[in-house]
Amino acid sequence: MPSNELSLFLEYLIDKEALLVGLGNPMRSDDNVGVYLIELLEQLELPPHWNLLKCYRNPENYLGKLLNSKSRIIVFIDSVQGMSEEVRIFCEDEIKDFSFSTHTFGISTFIKYLKSRRQVRFFLIGIKPEKLEVGVELTKKAKGRADFIFRRFEKACKNTD
Repeated sequence: MPSNELSLFLEYLIDKEALLVGLGNPMRSDDNVGVYLIELLEQLELPPHWNLLKCYRNPENYLGKLLNSKSRIIVFIDSVQGMSEEVRIFCEDEIKDFSFSTHTFGISTFIKYLKSRRQVRFFLIGIKPEKLEVGVELTKKAKGRADFIFRRFEKACKNTD
């Protein structure tokens, strides 16, 4: 992903109430990259109107928190198989065919349910995984992609000072 695309997205997001949601299975290598990025973001001084949530592999278990959030924008962060790009921002209408895991329903159903209960926009920061087999370590490439995104968040937050 060109860094300017991510920077433009963060510029759009910086003054909005947003909930950043990390998804992933910590026992499946790069599948955990969304949760890893949230853990990095927890180290930053984020805008006060941004909130972080780690949902791991079953976001439906966090429906109460998602429904009660004051955020008008929810940004999921997850590994996305089959992408040609290393990192990509998906708009709501582009993420309808993804599913979070084999244990849950598709993301379009999840989004439809949340939208029926409250007014909210959705985005997905998709990160290309290298390996999804059982294992607790991220691959070097997936970690590097998450670190790249983290640096863009860090820069965006410093520019608001």
